[in-house]
Amino acid sequence: MIPPAFAYHRPKSVSEAATMLADLGEEARPLAGGHSLIPMMKLRLAAPEHLVDLGGIAELRGIRADGNDIVIGAMTTQHELIGSDLLASKIPLLREASLVIADPQVRYVGTLGGNAANGDPGNDMPAVMMCLGATYQVASKKGEKRLAARDFYKSAYVTALAPGEFVTAIRIPVPPAGHGSAYEKLKRKVGDYATAAAAVVLTMSGGKVATC
Repeated sequence: MIPPAFAYHRPKSVSEAATMLADLGEEARPLAGGHSLIPMMKLRLAAPEHLVDLGGIAELRGIRADGNDIVIGAMTTQHELIGSDLLASKIPLLREASLVIADPQVRYVGTLGGNAANGDPGNDMPAVMMCLGATYQVASKKGEKRLAARDFYKSAYVTALAPGEFVTAIRIPVPPAGHGSAYEKLKRKVGDYATAAAAVVLTMSGGKVATC
């Protein structure tokens, strides 16, 4: 199907995007990779009057260490997560989960922030982020704040984001030495959303399970 008409905006900075979303009001939606929002628009399950494309904001991309945390820009793609040596050594669960998201064509465009922030119960990253104790950095015209992933999701497609707010980065504490992790996903065929999925991070100490 063809989505309803909408106006398209492409800001160049976080502050510009925050101002646009505030000024355009509740009928505006931020656009990341588009793999959740655009199909919903085509099915007429969503009909925003304005799309604010975050793809032109360079500061929303990248993976870096910050003390004992790894900070990942919201517009970093799943392909970039898979190719990151830093994540492979510090948080291998992210690479494992990214490899089972859809297919290579989707992973080249699909973003971590879009997958995590949309509130779609079929997406892979929400469970992984809660399991890892991640924190979402959120921006709006009023400024910045942080929301724990475990407090972010309220129900299907309903999150703690207020109108005009959007996720700019995800901060993940590096799991301690001796940890193990896994992500298992049940789906009908390759490329599907999860029918059911589970993420686990487990830490051993002295031959016993210390945290899980």
